[in-house]
Amino acid sequence: MTVTDGHATRRFLAAIDQRRAEPIDWAAAPPRYKRYRDTTRTVLPPTGQDAWKGDLLRGLLGLTRVSWNHPTDGVGQAIPGPRSVRIGRPVASGGALYPIEAYLLDETALHHYDIVHHALETVRDGDHRNALPQAATADAAIVLTSVFWRNGFKYRDFAYRLACQETGALCAQALVLAESMNLDASIHLAFDGEHTETLLGLDPTAEGALAVLTFNTPRSGAPRSDAPPSQAAAQPVDPPRPVTRLLPHLAELHAATRTPGPLPPSTPRPAASPSEPAISLPLAEDVDLARGIPHRASPINGFRRRPLTAADLARILAAARPGDRVTTDLYVLIWNVTDIPSGAYRYDHTRRTLIHHGSADITAGPLIVNTRNALRGAAAALIPVGAPLIETATYGDLAYRLQQAETGMVVHRATLAAAALGLTSRIHSDGTNPVTDAVLGLAAPHRSLSFLLIGHPHPSGPTLTRPPDRNVTTRHAHEIEE
Repeated sequence: MTVTDGHATRRFLAAIDQRRAEPIDWAAAPPRYKRYRDTTRTVLPPTGQDAWKGDLLRGLLGLTRVSWNHPTDGVGQAIPGPRSVRIGRPVASGGALYPIEAYLLDETALHHYDIVHHALETVRDGDHRNALPQAATADAAIVLTSVFWRNGFKYRDFAYRLACQETGALCAQALVLAESMNLDASIHLAFDGEHTETLLGLDPTAEGALAVLTFNTPRSGAPRSDAPPSQAAAQPVDPPRPVTRLLPHLAELHAATRTPGPLPPSTPRPAASPSEPAISLPLAEDVDLARGIPHRASPINGFRRRPLTAADLARILAAARPGDRVTTDLYVLIWNVTDIPSGAYRYDHTRRTLIHHGSADITAGPLIVNTRNALRGAAAALIPVGAPLIETATYGDLAYRLQQAETGMVVHRATLAAAALGLTSRIHSDGTNPVTDAVLGLAAPHRSLSFLLIGHPHPSGPTLTRPPDRNVTTRHAHEIEE
């Protein structure tokens, strides 16, 4: 297979590093969900043999909570004013714009998941699993795609990084859900994107496939039809907008990742030398990440200033590692953790130690007001670090997408661990900047890839969250909040 040379990644990174704040044209925002016309819509059953499919899709992309928000002041405290209602999904999304869509392949058809009605829309009749190599032996497969303009109208080319990380977070969520549902799950991030997008009937300049998830039940062996599947495809009501001219660096990079080459191996990471000051962490007990799913939230009013215990930090760091194939390091900024001095550290997972790198002062960085407010109470920040240009120079532009997805998995697993421990967290992407990199002691080509603040939630308001009523309507779908 052809391997690209990494040029698209270099141009993409140069473009997002040089980006400047621009006015946001909210009138250009597309719908935050996708629907198909002239098709069969099947409401997902709450019980029965196939109920797991609906539970899985709802746990990934469904409308799973309602939040009542009071207006707040500059430090996140409630002030007089009108309240607002937001419909939330299970996994955080940059700017609460949710570019990711899901397509389900099973023995009946190729479906699109209609999140508003919690239903399946038939895109093509018949069993298409054999047409997707990753799904050939699976009971069902879910393809995650990104509608580029849905968050691109606000974040421009940077939207691709956010979408890839959101895909990784959804992959992490899928593995946790599958384990709790006794499903055998596999994640496929390197696949033939051109073939997959053709199968789904996508315009690759407007919507691209980013991951394939496959699932088998304990009974396994869903029947396969001998009849050829239908090639006639339903059409979307509002076809996604092509972005080749609107977001040229995003479009070029995605095009360069559609043909997979050899899967990049794990990049060796340096171990601590005797000269490096190291702090040993307590032995970390495993965290049940599934317990964090119903409690995960992105606090809009910052954190309550209370210390994080070293034991809880150790458990969060241990849980963040996504698997054996790892191309990222994990760094930590510590401000308020018991028995650990404030500072910047690198986490050595093999020794369960923190290697000190210097001060944790990032206040000189280009941080937005929301992030500066959150820093006042946050106990720590988790920062995945990688060298995307090294990865792509060797393994092609697909390596960039894989590393960003890995970053999303790391951050989301840490988020679930924190929620399971009664803590809260929020991603602040503006924390990945040259000042933060300098504080961490990073030198090019290494760079910070995400920035997760962790702390204690405020015990009351200004946000109240609960599961939604089943009568959530399309009128609320545009109000989805991170």
